[in-house]
Amino acid sequence: MAFLDVVNTISRKQILPGLVDQVFKAGPTLAYIKRNCLQKWTGFQNQENFLYGMMNVEPYLPGDSFDISQSQIFTGGTLTPRYYNVAVPALLEKIKIEYAGPEAVFNYVDVLMQAAALTMSAKLATDIFEHGQTSQTLVQDRTKVINGLAEALNDGATTDFRGRKFDNYLTIARSTVGTALNSPCTAADGTIDSTVGGSISYPILEQAFNSVVYGTETPDLIITTNKGLSYIKMAFQAQQRFEGTSLDFGFQGVKFNSATIFQDRYAPGTATVSTMESTKLQQLQKLDGSNSTVLGETLWFLNTKYIRFYVSTDSLYGFGFTGFLPAQDNSVVVGHYKYAGTCSVQAPRLMRVLDGITG
Repeated sequence: MAFLDVVNTISRKQILPGLVDQVFKAGPTLAYIKRNCLQKWTGFQNQENFLYGMMNVEPYLPGDSFDISQSQIFTGGTLTPRYYNVAVPALLEKIKIEYAGPEAVFNYVDVLMQAAALTMSAKLATDIFEHGQTSQTLVQDRTKVINGLAEALNDGATTDFRGRKFDNYLTIARSTVGTALNSPCTAADGTIDSTVGGSISYPILEQAFNSVVYGTETPDLIITTNKGLSYIKMAFQAQQRFEGTSLDFGFQGVKFNSATIFQDRYAPGTATVSTMESTKLQQLQKLDGSNSTVLGETLWFLNTKYIRFYVSTDSLYGFGFTGFLPAQDNSVVVGHYKYAGTCSVQAPRLMRVLDGITG
């Protein structure tokens, strides 16, 4: 590999360090979660612990007997790392002949690495809204994919934006822990279902937000599609809308209560993006075979304090690059851009998702 030492050096030491943050720039959801929820992954598996019950509490008179029976009030779900790889092929002729010289080689490799980072980012930005298990209603093994928001914000009974139900979250059966682990989609407020099935309105938005307010805990991030944000702006009263740019990571949003609403092109919805991007984006979003249709826009109320996005501490699997290696029987050299980790939600009941927004 001596003939590529210089190329591998510039790709790993000069290009790649500048790309680590860029990998999260494809959409505000992943960018925000990276900024506020990043966790280091070490070892084979991690465990998220959940408190889902209460101890015995009762009023009494002097001399009364107390209920001293023990009840299980907490449990834990295990996570395993999920692995992602972007192959970065290059032609030896371009590196050695056509793009000879430090600047030319640097620019050529830089383009390849930028493309790899954007590809990884798009995949993770899409998967963060999906799931990483075999769903109850669609038998498809997705255990290679990160654990996304769809499986967390479900109660096992209500279908999500793709018609799925999730009996389990991580390795925990929802039926064994009651409603404390579940999203309050159908229990918090009877006037709002998880499926809007029509136009969004200010009262629906307000009630959905407050349905996941517990004491001082409130959503700090609201995500919708590009079309969904247009619907919301039209539903707002003018004096109740304030638009601005987040100084934290540069995306424009609309302030609502204690949260900001951002539009994310990777959020599940009905609209496609530009013609150039639409085919690839649809390939990323159609993750459940025939049941890929989303009937309306989605709207996510997230309390990011309880979201964890895990990234491996290993220099290669924490968005690292293997360096270029020669292939066999040709002049192609290939490198691999890698990620290992997953995502988890510690308190699903503090978050909510609405779907079926059509106006």
